[in-house]
Amino acid sequence: MEKKQTAKAKISFETALEKLESIARVLEDGSLGLEESIAEFEKGIKLAKYCHQKLEEAERKIELLQKGASGEVDAKNVKVKEETGEIEEDEDLQGSLL
Repeated sequence: MEKKQTAKAKISFETALEKLESIARVLEDGSLGLEESIAEFEKGIKLAKYCHQKLEEAERKIELLQKGASGEVDAKNVKVKEETGEIEEDEDLQGSLL
């Protein structure tokens, strides 16, 4: 059991997300039997939880980095491109991250 936790801890967020996407594709195409589908679904749930945990950790780190002298997080409004979901370039925002 300890080996599984160690192996899981070494996987990167990007690798876990790729595996999760792969599982989703396999489940969507319907080529697996019931037992295999359930096993893959279980793996997907574990990967989704892992990814969620990693995103929360990253969010906490970012909040710590953004805290001002008052200890409060300085919230910034960010413009997002509707078609891509990317953040529009904002020199003020980028400068605050450095």
